[in-house]
Amino acid sequence: MPGAAEAPTTGVVWADAGRRVAVAVRGSAAAAFVDGFTTAAVSCLKPGAGAEGFFADAKGHVLALAAILRTDDGVWIDAEPGAAVSLAEHLERYHIREPIEIADETTAVAGLLVVGPGAAATLEALVGTTAPRDAWAHTRGAIAGVPVVVVAAAAFGPAAFLLRMPVAGRSDVVVALEARGATPAAADLPERLRIEQGWPAPADIPPKTLPQELGRDDRAISFTKGCYLGQETVARLDALGHVNRRLVGLVAAHPLSAGAAVHWGGDTIGTITSACRSPRAGGWLGLAILPLKACSAGAALAVDGHSVQRVELPLPARDSAEPAPPSARGGQVVFEASRFTVVRIEEPGATRVRDVIEHPGSVVVVPLVSSREICLVEVVRIAVGRTLLELPAGTLDRVESPAEAARRELAEETGYRAGRLTPLGGFWMSPGILRERMHLFVAEDLVPGPQALEPGEQITTRLVPWSEALAMCRDGRIEDAKTVAGILLCAARMNGQPDASPACG
Repeated sequence: MPGAAEAPTTGVVWADAGRRVAVAVRGSAAAAFVDGFTTAAVSCLKPGAGAEGFFADAKGHVLALAAILRTDDGVWIDAEPGAAVSLAEHLERYHIREPIEIADETTAVAGLLVVGPGAAATLEALVGTTAPRDAWAHTRGAIAGVPVVVVAAAAFGPAAFLLRMPVAGRSDVVVALEARGATPAAADLPERLRIEQGWPAPADIPPKTLPQELGRDDRAISFTKGCYLGQETVARLDALGHVNRRLVGLVAAHPLSAGAAVHWGGDTIGTITSACRSPRAGGWLGLAILPLKACSAGAALAVDGHSVQRVELPLPARDSAEPAPPSARGGQVVFEASRFTVVRIEEPGATRVRDVIEHPGSVVVVPLVSSREICLVEVVRIAVGRTLLELPAGTLDRVESPAEAARRELAEETGYRAGRLTPLGGFWMSPGILRERMHLFVAEDLVPGPQALEPGEQITTRLVPWSEALAMCRDGRIEDAKTVAGILLCAARMNGQPDASPACG
């Protein structure tokens, strides 16, 4: 394994995981006992493995969602705080003669979240053992002499690890992490990652919620294990029908807040239960339990008078090769707009701070109308006070891949639908102050259609010969940076034929 003397690993942040619920059930019968109260198949787990599972009451209503870790001496239960029922007291209520001990260790254990592409390597170097990879797998070790449990924390994403340690050792573990190059993350990172993964906290589980309504059947419910409290309801729903509502993700360009009503067709159909600003979602992301009939892709949902879009959770993972945004590297959000955020962050190795603009990213498209003609757009730009000639482009302002965004922006601004879309790489727009990565595409086999401009957009199309577009980039008639870069990058791909068409096939 890597040694502690090696160079620090980059691409890692740490955050305080808060005072999480920690219940230990120890003894030879611990796994069998816990198996009788959760939807997870605990007895099938080997030491070092884990699973998520619901704890329900006798009627099958969810009391809590937890990670259940099989240990050498029993079972460890980890859950978000705030449930209406204490898990330790709930289990103790049914404890009669089983040779087990149930201990609530919530106040004795501290939690740190370690996240990023280099998180596994960092922990391997510090602990000296292979980091767990499977969801809720875990291993024991020590960091700076402090005993720790390293957990592959699926509630926060595939590159997230939860460290559990005695409260007194927390500061020593933080020092060791930072010595390896880990930096403190924004305080809201754990909550944002949880919501992006669709992991429901107690706030997202109102009274009388059924396990299937939370949409985690394949991960949290075993339909083949033995009896457990509430199983009759869960099994009946599986055998005879389906639930009528589901926990869903909602994305909006405007701020979402817990408690806000969700409307559909003039009716209030639910409430936002958790919300955060999510750069990965391209706006604000909230959780809500809504009727299934309102969960279709075309349902016109609204919150506070603004439209919201339903999205599948977990959100697609961000490209691991792309560095984390400033807000996830300890930056302080000082201003928020609908499509960007201003973040104040301390420069690594320096004492000064910088204000940077955090943007969700964007796309730009070279539309080849024919072998020697492209479509440009004339756009009224308020910031510069004039109309510019540009390639069609737009912001990744919703949950979609860059290719999906490129197709959408092309159709909206020009009316053309692309039969073939080829990626040509990407570039940072103005990295001195702006964190915006733009993805370049060439669109071919175009089918014309009507534009679908947003309210207030002033865009007209203009067909330009390819040779003329190149000349306009050279003599300054095209002043827009992304358009100059896009056209010249296409030209550079044509094997030294600068006046030929950039067609890729």
